[in-house]
Amino acid sequence: MAKTEVYTCDICKQSKSRDDLAKITVRTEGIHIKNHVNYSGLQIDVCPDCLRKKGFVVEAKTKEEIEQAKKQNEVSLEDKIYDFLSDMGVVFTE
Repeated sequence: MAKTEVYTCDICKQSKSRDDLAKITVRTEGIHIKNHVNYSGLQIDVCPDCLRKKGFVVEAKTKEEIEQAKKQNEVSLEDKIYDFLSDMGVVFTE
């Protein structure tokens, strides 16, 4: 019997190749949810197009470009993590 697996970007909801999706994991410590001993966190699968829209560098060829991309992506992640969570329907209110 054949098995079909579908991989979907959590932001744009489009089907993508398994290898195309970047995985962002939001982990927590000290958060306990009703009837759950451990909360394993949230995993977000994001396609290259959505990453670009959020300001991430997806492709870098030279060693210098790769180093620059690492720095820019770190800043982008810090700036955009709330946007990712909001896009998925996770909203924080007081």
